Amino acid sequence: RWHTMSQSLLDNWSEEGCAAAISEAAASPADPSAPNPLKVVLHDLSSAVVRGALEPERLVTVLSDVALVDRALLPRVQSDLADIFWFLGLRIEAEKSDEDGDGAPKQQLLALVAALLQAELVAPELLKARLDPEMLQEAGLVASHADFHRAQVRLNTRALYTQQKYNLLREGSEGYSKLVTELAELPAGPRDGTSTRGCTRAAEVVANVQSLIGYFDLDPNRVLDLVLEALEAVPSRASHRSLVELFNPQYLPHVLGFKFQFYKGEAEATPLSLYALCGLLLKQGAVELEQVLPHLEPSLPKLREMHAADVARQVAAAKRIGSVLFGDAKPAPAEEAEAEAEADGGAARMQPLGVLSALLQLREWGSASRLMELLDGVDVASYPPVGAALCRIVDFLTKPAYATVSVGARLLPSKEVQKPPAPAAAEARPAEGGGSGGGSGGGLEGLALD
Repeated sequence: RWHTMSQSLLDNWSEEGCAAAISEAAASPADPSAPNPLKVVLHDLSSAVVRGALEPERLVTVLSDVALVDRALLPRVQSDLADIFWFLGLRIEAEKSDEDGDGAPKQQLLALVAALLQAELVAPELLKARLDPEMLQEAGLVASHADFHRAQVRLNTRALYTQQKYNLLREGSEGYSKLVTELAELPAGPRDGTSTRGCTRAAEVVANVQSLIGYFDLDPNRVLDLVLEALEAVPSRASHRSLVELFNPQYLPHVLGFKFQFYKGEAEATPLSLYALCGLLLKQGAVELEQVLPHLEPSLPKLREMHAADVARQVAAAKRIGSVLFGDAKPAPAEEAEAEAEADGGAARMQPLGVLSALLQLREWGSASRLMELLDGVDVASYPPVGAALCRIVDFLTKPAYATVSVGARLLPSKEVQKPPAPAAAEARPAEGGGSGGGSGGGLEGLALD
């Protein structure tokens, strides 16, 4: 059963011959396709000890003699012996039989381990890392294999699975306080006077924010969330693209999406400021529409179903106009009022329509038209904010053509209506409810009237 050295070497035991075999095996060139020669020789010797063909003391004598085995080989010998002991332990457990019922091979292996430990030829720490807990207990290296296993699990968990980043209460509270203060210094416009130190350049704030992240080891995702909070509070600050460009663009849609998902199923409707922030980021090209839509509630197919149900309800209500209903056929006024209130409240929580309204207010026609194409089958103009935004766009486009002939021209002084606003000036004027920021090439330049 055991792969051993030649029987003649064991019968005519010679320490010099055994040492020569170990040295020759260690000096043999390593062949990746063949077993390690040194490990094979040590395995054969250890197997002979387990079989009882060789006393453990003789093997210890060979390995501990400096004249026989070079000390430079000792680290390799120790590592190989630890692997061999682990392998022999498994093999003994697998090949237990009636003839080996007395456990003699296991006792021989434990005697060899004890002899090598006493001669300091194998480090206990190395054996604790390689051998099974049960064998360590039998060899006397640990008091209880169960306690050792629990300690090993705790150590591995602490080293591999414990989160290394501190939470907000333990992580640099000073760093976050300085970060919030620095974000408040970000100028909102060319004549903004909110900065306490007179900061007029966004590059200074961006450099300080980057330094705070590195100095206090702040979580970049949490910092990005605070940056978006600051931009949402003052949308005109979103024009400073370099601040958002500090962060990985792949994470920006997810952090923005988490803000929308926070209001999923909540009684509180999504704030208009969040829609405005999303519109500004879309207009700047910081995020793509396809990256934001999966985070919005309801989904586009669900929104089509809700719109179809609302249309059916309105058609049914219109058919009842002028008809006379008797008895139970007449719907209760309370039920009608409840259905209308539910429809109005549901429309206020349709996040895709809120994003569309913000895009129209910012006159970001490229993203808005793409979103309306995705909302095919939904009458977006029936949503009051979207309808009002579309009306403002129509007014913006037709006002230059009708400025001199409108009713307002007769009421206002002639010098104010002699010339319609230039297209460049009209395009530079911010839309109602919108913020400043660079365009992404999807504005209304191609829709201007002659």
